[in-house]
Amino acid sequence: MEVLLALTPQYINKIKHGLLAIMAFLLMSIYCPSWAEVTIEKLTEDVLVFDQGENRGLLIIGNKGVAVIDPLNQQVAMELNEFITKNYKQGVTHVVYTHSHWDRITGGEVFKKQGAKFIANKECRLFLSGNQNPNVVEPDVYFDRTYVIELGNQTIELSYFGPSHGECLIAVQIQPARLLFVADLLNTKGPSFPNDPTLPYLRPATLISVLSAMEKLAEANDINSFIGGQSSTNILGPIETISKQREFWQLVQSTAEEAEKNGNVDLNNFIAMDKIDLEPFRKFQNYNQEDLSNILRRYTSFLNMGR
Repeated sequence: MEVLLALTPQYINKIKHGLLAIMAFLLMSIYCPSWAEVTIEKLTEDVLVFDQGENRGLLIIGNKGVAVIDPLNQQVAMELNEFITKNYKQGVTHVVYTHSHWDRITGGEVFKKQGAKFIANKECRLFLSGNQNPNVVEPDVYFDRTYVIELGNQTIELSYFGPSHGECLIAVQIQPARLLFVADLLNTKGPSFPNDPTLPYLRPATLISVLSAMEKLAEANDINSFIGGQSSTNILGPIETISKQREFWQLVQSTAEEAEKNGNVDLNNFIAMDKIDLEPFRKFQNYNQEDLSNILRRYTSFLNMGR
């Protein structure tokens, strides 16, 4: 017993780190189990969507190459590689990361070995350069505002408008299909409450301007539909969802600002919910008053402390 007690302080940090690693692995297994089925579906002759668990990515097939938009993980990447090899003469030439979160961008090594170029926005560099996850291939190209990929008869334009879902989320425009792919920020079922009401990745300072810029991008390029990064029965959503989702966040922000002005925010940044009008929020999907309370708290924290 004395020996065990003597060793405990020496190894306590290792034990903590080990437990945290196990918990992280279990959480990832719940949200996207490695054994989950991978499905691939044609949206057009040249644009395919692939799903696993709750996540969705894209394959863009050009006559001069293939682009993978978010490989998701190793199992998905291997199955995509097998599918492409079996059905197309051209191989993967480009892999695009829509942002830096590992639940969407691991497993690309199989494409790297074939010479594919990996691309992300430059704001992702902080999170991807020298990261400790061996399954995340570091990008070859970190672009600034726009980047164009030419695949012969297919063109992919990547656009960055500022922090929104994390620091480096981009919009992916696909032509001539006139489609927009936006991961983790929009729901193809319509404007809705976010899945996580604590908003750990949301950036209130720039979110509304980012959504406005996406609206302008869609209008300028005659885009009528978008694809989201979450698996859904609706592969395509109407482009008007972007403006309606922007209206949701504008409503959240104005409600938080009004509560601050009227002194209805406590020391912990919670708003007195009985003193605000909840009716305008009820039209949005997944409405939940408790979730709304947490969402508003995130905004009052931003208004009070800039975070």
